[in-house]
Amino acid sequence: MDIDFSKKEEREGYLQTKLDDLLEGINASYGQSLLDELMLRLEATIDDFNKEVDELMGSLKKSSEEKEKLIQQIKSGEAIKVDSISEISQTDPKENENEEESRALSEWEKKLEGIS
Repeated sequence: MDIDFSKKEEREGYLQTKLDDLLEGINASYGQSLLDELMLRLEATIDDFNKEVDELMGSLKKSSEEKEKLIQQIKSGEAIKVDSISEISQTDPKENENEEESRALSEWEKKLEGIS
């Protein structure tokens, strides 16, 4: 039995068949209404999941685009806006660590200059 799970109709048919098998022992008067409710809840769950994944992907794409812009600004030698850095730092904990390291390095460089 080959089922193409990328097609909605075939997924629903597969679920319908499996659920029919499971619900054979349930009274006929409750079986269909139970199945209908279960299908509605499954569809709602899948829709919620898809919305959450879409939101996460959108957020990831936006963050990636902002980081790419910053990288291009750094490469071209343009002045970097502090707001851009703080937005990205809030989304990526590794950026916070890098920012702290650069601050520490700057302080260390100042000490070295004072010694010279």
